[in-house]
Amino acid sequence: MKVPVNWLKDYVEFDATPEELAKRLTFSGVEVEGIEKIGSDYEGIVVGEVLAIDRHPSADRLTICRVHDGRKECRVVCGATNVKVGDKAPFAGVGAVLPSGMTIRKAKIRGEVSEGMLCAEDEVAISKDHSGLMILPPNLRTGTPLSEVLGPPDAVIDLEITWNRPDCLCIIGIAREVAAASSGWQPTLSA
Repeated sequence: MKVPVNWLKDYVEFDATPEELAKRLTFSGVEVEGIEKIGSDYEGIVVGEVLAIDRHPSADRLTICRVHDGRKECRVVCGATNVKVGDKAPFAGVGAVLPSGMTIRKAKIRGEVSEGMLCAEDEVAISKDHSGLMILPPNLRTGTPLSEVLGPPDAVIDLEITWNRPDCLCIIGIAREVAAASSGWQPTLSA
């Protein structure tokens, strides 16, 4: 069972790191299989809107998109096949830092200038999907920071729940276990 730490905090107050929390759960008899970090602060990545798409003059599989980032128009060389005019997608402009640590720079791709990057899900660390752009809901305001859309980074604790612990098969059961396993922690009443 996967338990996001930020969701767990909706039910019990604690200030332990995910690693400390995993130790306490393990000592209480709930087996922790691992901790996965998901998300990012998405520094410089915003909701971009595709205004126009033109063919790349020197490449069959690339397009040149005009993208609005909420402040200005940017020219972006794009290899995604699912891009359409009017789409909203994560846009990393010059200076943005991807979750992988890569900093976006102005570049020439096949002779054409690209001032940023429209992102797929794997490029913003949402999943391993690289089949096309991550298309965002059309009602999002262009220029909104992606961190406001996707939320803050989180840790997800992967638990192995044994047959004799059916009380731990839900987030509230795990919250009770956290409260019981940690002296000084008080469960919250919001639930």
